[in-house]
Amino acid sequence: MGRLVENEGLNYWLCGLIFTIVFGIATMAISIVRVIPMLGWIVYLAVMPYVAGRLVDFVSDRWMD
Repeated sequence: MGRLVENEGLNYWLCGLIFTIVFGIATMAISIVRVIPMLGWIVYLAVMPYVAGRLVDFVSDRWMD
């Protein structure tokens, strides 16, 4: 397994930046459904754990040692 960059601190920062961007995109997509308040929360609770789990698995397998 490799890293994005050799500097460990910068590597964690870049991975955190990727997480932030993906969560922002997912949150914006879910906010479209929030017109109906309860449906928005249900979709958020159903989708975000899956997105977070897949992203953590992907990042840990690809970029972290």
